[in-house]
Amino acid sequence: MSEADHNVRSTAADAAPTRIRWMVLALVSFASASAYLTRHCIAAANTTIQEDLGFNDQQMGRIMSAFALGYLFCQVPGGWLGNRFGTRFGFAFISLVWSLCSVWSGIASWFWNLWASRFSLGIFQAGLTPISGKILQDWIPLRHRGKSSSWIGASMSLGGAFTMWFTGWLLQREYGWRAIFNVYSLVGILWAILFYWFFRTFPREHAGVNAAELELIEVSAESESNVDERNPVAHRRGPARSHDETIAHASGGGVVFWKMLTSASMWALSIQSFFRAAGYAFFVTWFFAFLEYAHGMTKSEAGFYNSLPLMAVIVGSLSGGLIVDHLWRATNSKWISRSGTACVALTVCAFFTYASTWTSSAEQLATVIAIGALFSGIGSPAAWAATIDMGGRHTAVVMGTMNMAGCVAGVVLPIVLGNWFDRIKQTGGDWDPVIYLHAGFYLLGAVSWLFVNPSLSLDAEDV
Repeated sequence: MSEADHNVRSTAADAAPTRIRWMVLALVSFASASAYLTRHCIAAANTTIQEDLGFNDQQMGRIMSAFALGYLFCQVPGGWLGNRFGTRFGFAFISLVWSLCSVWSGIASWFWNLWASRFSLGIFQAGLTPISGKILQDWIPLRHRGKSSSWIGASMSLGGAFTMWFTGWLLQREYGWRAIFNVYSLVGILWAILFYWFFRTFPREHAGVNAAELELIEVSAESESNVDERNPVAHRRGPARSHDETIAHASGGGVVFWKMLTSASMWALSIQSFFRAAGYAFFVTWFFAFLEYAHGMTKSEAGFYNSLPLMAVIVGSLSGGLIVDHLWRATNSKWISRSGTACVALTVCAFFTYASTWTSSAEQLATVIAIGALFSGIGSPAAWAATIDMGGRHTAVVMGTMNMAGCVAGVVLPIVLGNWFDRIKQTGGDWDPVIYLHAGFYLLGAVSWLFVNPSLSLDAEDV
């Protein structure tokens, strides 16, 4: 946008702010949902692919782990991409390429080819979370961060739930898994085109943002450093930053990496991310097969019941966003709002996950697990809000680091569970320990939150 256009907009006496920020949030939320189509369809097609290509559980565990391995390696590079080239180009680019990687998965016919396609999918989806976090920081006022984070978290689970249910429904009606993968890929390609056409990296660059909305966003950004009760010497971003200024600032990344490495809060935040992701990984990798193997469900039934915990996460995430924002306004304490909420929520989640083994049917088990998953969802917006609080100008990189810790669980768990499932099937062993393990993950995640202080900024300018 030209300086003349900006001056005209700045002098306009608009009575009410425009709502472009919420349209941006809707676009980011839809990207999160659509990404999960290509990410989790392989879990629903797990046993179908095994039958078609002659794979076993151990091999499928390694293939599902490949996505998380690529995702792990590129979390921080994905955040850097958004900082270096701007979130507009960065997000559209990765969506386009990850969709092409899903097409690759749909035509793969041997183990290493499918493994490489899933690894590449993980590489390019790795930027999803850090770039989304950066967009929230640049476009959404502080007082709406919890709610906005919850919408993105809910969209991820909505995409996962829909993928499990719809893919199972399609497979039951004998649609081929390859065709399903390819159709899902089209969604990300179309989204990338729409996003690049509509979005701008900063609100000031968008012609649809009027003076009132711009002031609402930028006043919140400028005042953010003054509301932190534990960090009085905080960063100031100023009323506006250009794309070139962001690129220049990114060159100071070495300082923030050192601060992350030496921050107890950052370590605790990363540890909780590992355990929370470890618990969630079950639902998006092996729970579908668990329902088939342990309870004899059809693909359609397994798809439906696999979707219940993911739907519950949606309800929990939306509720958690409201709770985080309410507690922030009521207490002016980021620790109570973020850490306290997540600690309590994950503790309750651990209890219900464990209690699901007391049930007498697969339907009851899935229902009780879903209640636990609801509380897991409540803790999700707290993690996003705390990461944005701590990240400051380097939110994309800090978000990538936190999410990278969760990716480690995504790499390990599919392999461990694939090997474990093979042994249980061969020996006729008990399936309950699989549930006990995941209850333990959530409990350890709750304990980790006790050591997270979201009020300690990791912004490089605070050194």
